[in-house]
Amino acid sequence: MASNDKRERERAYAIIIHASRALTITLCVRIVSGSSSCVVAAMYRPGSAAVTAAFVSEMSDVLDRISTFAVPVMLVGDVNIRFDRPTDVDAVQFTELLAAHGFANHVTSSTHDLGGMLDVVVSRVDLPSLLVGAHDVGLSDHRLLQWSAQLMWPAPVDDHQSTMGTT
Repeated sequence: MASNDKRERERAYAIIIHASRALTITLCVRIVSGSSSCVVAAMYRPGSAAVTAAFVSEMSDVLDRISTFAVPVMLVGDVNIRFDRPTDVDAVQFTELLAAHGFANHVTSSTHDLGGMLDVVVSRVDLPSLLVGAHDVGLSDHRLLQWSAQLMWPAPVDDHQSTMGTT
């Protein structure tokens, strides 16, 4: 019975939430382990195409949807936008879009053989910041991104004090 209980506590759910020419969300997975869980959405935007209004609109729609989950959320993948160029119009627009939905990108180092930060590890700003490592494992022209995350929400702060009067 113990092994059955463990299977109940550790499970993952996978659903495709979006696919189009402008933006491909490959997979959205809810991971549960014990009392902890999170949602991870993996995405890819082709680098061969310019960032379009359709991409921005679809990305906004995806952020609208995943921001409603009641568990920690991470959006990860290759967006092929040069985040290492602070004045790049596409990078600024994407970063502002994330911020408008309460998310932030935690990648701070090069993620590609030729340089540049093209990949993202995004989480909500109300969770602890993620320390993301980029490792060349020789399988791709992109780095393997690695991070640890707290999967439980911080305990709510109760700043209301109630007292009951006695008569």
